Amino acid sequence: MSIRIAPYTVLLSVLLLAACTKGTKITKVSHEKRPAEAPYSRVLIVGVTPNEGLRWRWERLMASTLEGRGITAWASVKEMGYDTPLNRDNVVVAVRKTGADAVLVSRLIRQDVAARGVDARKEAKLRRRDEYIFDFFRYDYEEVDVPSYTLLTSTVEINTDLYEATEGRLIYSLNSITYQKQTEWEVLDEVTIAIAKRLRKDKLARPGS
Repeated sequence: MSIRIAPYTVLLSVLLLAACTKGTKITKVSHEKRPAEAPYSRVLIVGVTPNEGLRWRWERLMASTLEGRGITAWASVKEMGYDTPLNRDNVVVAVRKTGADAVLVSRLIRQDVAARGVDARKEAKLRRRDEYIFDFFRYDYEEVDVPSYTLLTSTVEINTDLYEATEGRLIYSLNSITYQKQTEWEVLDEVTIAIAKRLRKDKLARPGS
């Protein structure tokens, strides 16, 4: 069966779905007196997890997010390799190798998984018509049945510490929570952006000269 659905109806459905999800927020911030050398512009990223793949994805995305804001950043796993134990001495070696002036260390605090049943429903599937080349409304919507399923979402809390590289002194710490995400990439993307924004807001990271 082919049915016509007004475009604003589809748009409204998308907006309502987006409104049901929460974003990411910073829940706790603590810091020492800001050192004279802050803000920092060369940051070594460290993800503390036994999962090597997750460590790589976190560090690369965090580094990329900072680099997108003009800050030089390195993933520690790229500088150290997977076989090098993640400890203070080896991080110091990576700091000297890269010339980093700060180290950003993140670790998972908790993950809460929720399951929600989604009832069977009908959805509109977009189908393009090619009857007229200059027809800007050349789309029909075909009604399809979507079976019921279980939707899993995760709420994740991550702690992030910033150390100055000269003495290895902790100068800043924050906790971030991202709510009701369905995929790992949603978590990584939102949290890394939130952390980068907060570091800039608190004048702890800035582009190098």
